[in-house]
Order: sequence, then C-alpha cells, then structure tokens
Amino acid sequence: MSLANWFVFGLTILFLAYFAYATPIIVMGVWRYKKRGFGEDPGEDWDPPNVSVLVPVKNEEKVIGRLLESLVRLEYPRENLEVIVVEDESVDRTLEICRGYSQRYPWIKVFHRDSSLGKGDALNYAFHQSKGEIVATFDADDVPEPLAVTKALRYFNNPETGAVHGYHRVLNLRESVVSRLAAYENFVYRLSNDGKYALRLFVTFSGSNTFFRRSALERVGLWDAKSLVEDAELSVRFARAHISTRLAPVECWQEMPAKVGSLFRQRIRWSGGNMLTGIKHWDAWRSMSLVKAMDMQVLMMSPILAVLTFTAWVLLGLGVVKVGLPLGTLLPLLSVMVVLNLVYVGSLLAAVFSSARTDVVSHLGLVVATYPYATLVSLANLAAMFLILRKGARLWLKTEKTGYVDEQIRPSSF
Repeated sequence: MSLANWFVFGLTILFLAYFAYATPIIVMGVWRYKKRGFGEDPGEDWDPPNVSVLVPVKNEEKVIGRLLESLVRLEYPRENLEVIVVEDESVDRTLEICRGYSQRYPWIKVFHRDSSLGKGDALNYAFHQSKGEIVATFDADDVPEPLAVTKALRYFNNPETGAVHGYHRVLNLRESVVSRLAAYENFVYRLSNDGKYALRLFVTFSGSNTFFRRSALERVGLWDAKSLVEDAELSVRFARAHISTRLAPVECWQEMPAKVGSLFRQRIRWSGGNMLTGIKHWDAWRSMSLVKAMDMQVLMMSPILAVLTFTAWVLLGLGVVKVGLPLGTLLPLLSVMVVLNLVYVGSLLAAVFSSARTDVVSHLGLVVATYPYATLVSLANLAAMFLILRKGARLWLKTEKTGYVDEQIRPSSF
C-alpha cells in the first residue's frame, strides 16, 4: 500500500472509532432532552448563603449595561449578594457605565485596572475582592434569568457539589446567518454535554453562567491566568481533583458571533486554548479514570479531528472528479463519512425543531449551510495550530460584541 492509501485507511479507522464514541453521547443527550429538558433534578432550598458575582470586562460598552441591568433584577436577597466588576484598561465607555451602576447600587463594586492580563487574571483579582461562599461568573454579553442564582443554589445543598453550570440561549438568533448557525452548534453542544453527564464522561464548564463553591475554587488554585480557555482548563483541574459538578437548568442568554471574522477569531482562540490545555494535562489519566481522561483529550484535541474531517472531504471530492486516489479506494472512507453525517444532520434537525416555533422551512434550509460553516471552523482550527506553534499561550483574539437582541426576546426578558 502507498503512503496515501495508508493515510486514507487511517482516516477511515479514526472516523469509525469516533462514530462508536460520539453516537451514544448524542443519542443519550437527545433522549434525556426529550424526556426532561436540560439539567438534573435539584435539591431543596437552603438558607441563602452570601453569593459573589464576578464580572471581568474590557471594552464592552455595547453590552455591559444590559448585563448589569439583569443582575439588578436577580431575585435574591440583596444583603446576601455582591457583584464584583473588574474593568481592564478599556478605551471606551465601559468604566463610566459600570461606575454609574455602582453609584446607584452599593452592592455592585467596580475595580479599575490600568493594565489587562486576560480574563483568567481578572477573575482571580475579582475573587480576592469577594466574600461569597458561592462564586458566580458571567460574561459582559450575558443576560441571566432572574432566578439564576436561586436555581443554581439548590444544587449546592449537597456538600460534595463544587460547581454548577447552566446553559446558554441565544440573544441574536436572527441577526445573521452566522449567528443562527452558531446557535444550532450551541444547541448540539448542550445535547452532548447532557449525554456526557449521564455517561459520567468529562464535561467542560462554559465561560459564564457557572457557579462555584468558594472552597472548591481555592482547592484547585483558582483560574489559570495564562490559559486562553480558562473555563475549560479549570474544568480539567476540577475533574482531576474529583470535585463533583452538576448541570442545572439555569438559563442565561448570550450573543453568538454574527460575522464571519468574529466567528473565525473566536474559534482560533478556543481551538488554540483547548489544544494547549490538552498538552498541559497530558497526564490526566494519573488522577482521573482512563475513560474520562480519554474523553477530555478527545474534546481538547477536537480541532485536529475537525481539520482531518475537512481533509477527508477534500480527498473524497477529488476522487469524485477522478483526481488523486481512485474512488474505489475511497469507498470505505466515504461510507463512514456518510454515516457520521446522518448522525450530524439528525442532531441539527433536533436543534431546528426545538428552537424554531415558526418558519421551520427556512431553518431547515440553513441545515445545508452548516457545511460551509463547518469548513470555516475547520480553517480556524488549522489557523490555530499554526498560531500555537508560532505564539503559544500569547495568542489572544477578543470576540466582538454587537449588542443585538432579537425582537421576540426583548419584551419578555428585558
């Protein structure tokens, strides 16, 4: 066999293995969602502990007022709540807006820093200014539901619970085709996480709408200030320390990237950060189960899989037009890719019928657009690989926010 034939054979085996691995996860996630929605059953209400909400911000004048307004509307005793805003070297009106809320609401505390060292460092700074037994994190473009804190706390009545994370809904579904496709991807990600919880696999925190027991954060050493994906990296250390985490039906609205450039920059950072996290924790199997450690590495190294998937489709496309390897040689790979895509499309259809109450036909048409969208993400993954080799952890690309909110969401939620 030639080197090219061996490469195709290797891709076929790899995708077969991934099919065997990923299908039970997504099937379990869909089944659980249809049966009970997202999240697990909560415990009982308990005496309100002190809660600190940490908000790191930089150049977020378009969205920070919206977040602070939603935090003002949280249904939780004010004597047990504080908001710690850390504003890092903004050049717009972010600091002015934050200080305006602080003057009206003394429990909102604003700390300005003249230099920015990244989100992880800002979270660590905010933590040291806080006092709460429970620590929550929200991004500047978040809009948590009024009962977010109350719902999350019900899971902490079990003293073994170290962290609780909710899920995100999309503020700007109708802003652009890009934001709608990102919303579909976000829904499938939620299904996958729910399936992973049921199967006791590795689940990463999202960057916001996450709640921590203070002692658990102190136990693992807070956030890694040098990580590009401080949330994912923290998840690994929680898993290695065997700290219990829970998935809760706590809703938080958030923006999806609405432009190709914004999406591309976001995925470069995510992909680069995930791969660096996988490399950092290469020995995770020493402190967690082998199955969970392997699942973690599959997630962290998924950008490589995405690039290989793109490569496979290129090879198949060339084979169809009789360039490169003959189609007969590529048939096993083609069969596996078709089956994988049936699962992928099925997951997208679940997303469509769950999120589209009207105009379902237009949503179904967008399923086809997920393929160029996936190509764009694969190219971002490839770019991340090159940038990591060149810059390492110094890579940093901020995601632009627009402040757009769908009209059908605005009246009931803001």
